[in-house]
Amino acid sequence: MSSAIQSLVLAAAGNGGPTNPNSRYYGATVESLVLPNGTMVQYLQRRIIPSASIYKSLQNYTVADGDRIDNLAAKYLGDPTLYWLICDSNTSMDPDALAAQPGSTIQIPLGSGIPAGARNG
Repeated sequence: MSSAIQSLVLAAAGNGGPTNPNSRYYGATVESLVLPNGTMVQYLQRRIIPSASIYKSLQNYTVADGDRIDNLAAKYLGDPTLYWLICDSNTSMDPDALAAQPGSTIQIPLGSGIPAGARNG
């Protein structure tokens, strides 16, 4: 690693970062920007949210009061950090909003084999 900050970004403080195969940022590159004052800022490359059509649906799910997307990901996909697959397959950027309306129906995607294009555009 070329710097302590890059090491921290890549490790993502030990959870969910680009080194975790279940992360939506898995394999994302660390970019650098030098500000006019000479300060170097390192950041993860932008992730483009893919079309929901790339996901195969496992089932429809009717949201119940108190549901959380991370808990649904743990139950149906086996890992709460895969909540982003549920968000992406329902074209939602906000996991809280996705589960906010009891009675609404959401798609639970097939969790095996994250489809090509789901990460980093």
